[in-house]
Order: sequence, then C-alpha cells, then structure tokens
Amino acid sequence: LNNWYPGKIVDDARYRVKDVNLLAAAARQAFFDCLPIAGQATDKIYRALPHGRSLELFFLDLRTYRGPNTPNRQTAMSAETAYLGREQLDDLKRRLAASPATWKIIC
Repeated sequence: LNNWYPGKIVDDARYRVKDVNLLAAAARQAFFDCLPIAGQATDKIYRALPHGRSLELFFLDLRTYRGPNTPNRQTAMSAETAYLGREQLDDLKRRLAASPATWKIIC
C-alpha cells in the first residue's frame, strides 16, 4: 500500500497521525538524523560528492520537488510534469559543468 500522496490523509486505523505532510516531515527529519550529510549546511537532500579527481557522484532528491500525482496524460511540460524542480535541476547542471571529474555518476 503506497500512502505517499502529498496533501492527502492516510486512511489506516492503526495510526494516529494520518496527515501525509506531517508524516513526510517526520520522515525527512529521521533521514537527516540517521544519515547526516557532512559539510552541508542546508536541509537539501541533493548534493555532489567527489571521490578523488576521477569520480564525482551527484545525488538527486526525486520526491520533494516532483509535481502532484496525476493520470500522466499531459501533452506538454508543466508544474504537473515537474520531477526535479527548477532549483535542483539548475544546481545539477551547474555542478556537472564545473566538475573536473572524468566519471560523473547521477544517483
């Protein structure tokens, strides 16, 4: 059962907190508590991690900036088709262009 629908209420009697926005905020905090991102002063999940001069890993956040769930019948790009978000996409492009690494892996 996938209950990750931004803005909706989870309908499961076993749980007291059912607001997905509250659950998402708690999950995000748990992520940062469990897997702190060294050297990063912001709460953004997307980042780049160099491994020497040959390799750089680019980690993306594929949940936070995406558009709402729809039937996916859009014929043109719009807020409903957004996946990475403008800020994250611009950051990725900038980092890829600036990286001297031979191997650039997007995760």
